[in-house]
Amino acid sequence: MNKNKSKWILSAVALGLMIAGALIFFISERSVISASPSNSQETAGYQVVTVHVTGDGFVSEPIELHAGKPAKINFIKDTSFTCIKSAESQELGFDVYFNKGNNYVTLDDLKPGTYEFHCGMYMYYGKITVI
Repeated sequence: MNKNKSKWILSAVALGLMIAGALIFFISERSVISASPSNSQETAGYQVVTVHVTGDGFVSEPIELHAGKPAKINFIKDTSFTCIKSAESQELGFDVYFNKGNNYVTLDDLKPGTYEFHCGMYMYYGKITVI
């Protein structure tokens, strides 16, 4: 009976360590994610917008772009713990598959209006307002 009790204790300790390790891994992975403090700036003739792709969806400040100026949207996939594999917008004409890190979409000839984009599974959405 002593052998069974020690096996049970050893199994419980091992399971506890695995759970603690998994929690530490997930918490440290999420701490990398943060919204960009400046979501629209002109760089080399482009308006540049940053959108973080997270386990909770698309994270950005409200996206406002100026009509008539080309823009680049940088979808930054900070984590591999998300079901979001791509983003698309029929209105803006893009469909991009995400790799981990930077994923740029270039938009030319923007017209005033509000445009939606969504993940490939239609679960997460974002909006771009062109003024």
